[in-house]
Amino acid sequence: MSEFKQIGNSVVLVADDEFAHAYQIGYLTYKLDASTKILSDMDIYNLFFGIMTSVQHPGRYSAGYVAGWVAGLLEGGKKPSAAIAVLVAPHAQEVQA
Repeated sequence: MSEFKQIGNSVVLVADDEFAHAYQIGYLTYKLDASTKILSDMDIYNLFFGIMTSVQHPGRYSAGYVAGWVAGLLEGGKKPSAAIAVLVAPHAQEVQA
């Protein structure tokens, strides 16, 4: 059953928790890994292409991850606490593999 969820600053109609969960992982992955790096357009292209063509996760997960990553990029370089970093690290490794 679909429901409305707060995703970032917007409300999105989602079929399940997959998109919202992936959004959080993408957002935190940006904050933990990419927010301190200088990224090129090719870095971003390769990340998005890799995520969207991955067979490890369904398309909704991939879309949520990309949306979260972009939200982190647009927000800027604020970093989450070390406690949050410990929680997201295993998920980020799954996505990058």
